[in-house]
Amino acid sequence: MPVYGLIFGLPSQKKIIDDHCFGICKKIIFGVIKDKKLGLIVPCRIPKEQCPQFDVEMNEPFGEVNGEPIFIRKLKV
Repeated sequence: MPVYGLIFGLPSQKKIIDDHCFGICKKIIFGVIKDKKLGLIVPCRIPKEQCPQFDVEMNEPFGEVNGEPIFIRKLKV
C-alpha cells in the first residue's frame, strides 16, 4: 500500500494539514519524514478518492518508506 507524503514545511500546505488532516480527518500517520530538500513530510495512507482536500500527486514515487513507495501529494488550499 503506498504512502502519500504531505509537505508540512510549505505555509499553505501546513495550514490545510493542520486544519483538515489533524483537525477533521485525524487519519494521518503519526510521525514525519525529514528530507534535505523538501523539509518535513507528513505521511498519510488515505487514497485520493477518499480525501476531499486532494489536489494532485506525483505519478512516480518520490522514494520509499519501510520498503513502500511514497508519493508526494498536494492538497487544495
